[in-house]
Amino acid sequence: MWVMLLNAVIGFILGLIPLLFGYFSKQLKLGLLAIAVTTIGGGLLGILISIPGTIIFTWLVARNARRARNVGFPPTEE
Repeated sequence: MWVMLLNAVIGFILGLIPLLFGYFSKQLKLGLLAIAVTTIGGGLLGILISIPGTIIFTWLVARNARRARNVGFPPTEE
């Protein structure tokens, strides 16, 4: 029981990375989803879910923030 709680706390701390990144990038819903997934996943399977979840959701927030900034501009051809 204590191990699950400790892993959930670690998942919560790791989930703060995409949450804060999503907050400042105007992608708060994705950040909230990230903190939920990393906390629950951390409680169930430990860092096997928390670390990949943090990486994936941070990437998703960055990708969606970049797309939101580029809306309305024609794609550049290189």
